[in-house]
Amino acid sequence: MGLMLKVKEQARRVLGLNDTPHRTALAFAVGVFIAFSPLLGLHFILAIISAWLFRLNRVAILVGAFVNNPWTFTPITLSSTWFGIELCCKANQIPPINWENITVANMTAQLKSYLFPFVLGSTLLGLVFSVIAYFAMLWMISQYRNRKMKKPEPAAESSSSS
Repeated sequence: MGLMLKVKEQARRVLGLNDTPHRTALAFAVGVFIAFSPLLGLHFILAIISAWLFRLNRVAILVGAFVNNPWTFTPITLSSTWFGIELCCKANQIPPINWENITVANMTAQLKSYLFPFVLGSTLLGLVFSVIAYFAMLWMISQYRNRKMKKPEPAAESSSSS
């Protein structure tokens, strides 16, 4: 229950920003692209630098970047790697990881063949999901603002009834 309240609070923050719907949706979409970035551990820094560099709203870009969080990290990473393997390496047959003999010394050698598919998959999925996020956020902002404009102000009702 607490998690849903936090998600709703962040959604209201983004939807109610004093920026144009296009710029807010664009900032959110850039954040989603950063969430899929293969530069693991640098998402927050990339979001802040992108917001400053492109003069985008920091709240919207950070909410988009935090699509990649402890609950979504594994599905994003695994789907990105799988997608990259499906696109480029199926014919090459990437060798499976030998989990019985994995050590720090040979882990790099075993995971090296997964690096390019991961980078390719995360970049392409980031592009796809950022485009989807842009249009979804643009639609949500317009719905939110239309509903907000149709809703009468509480102060206006009390003064008109007197």
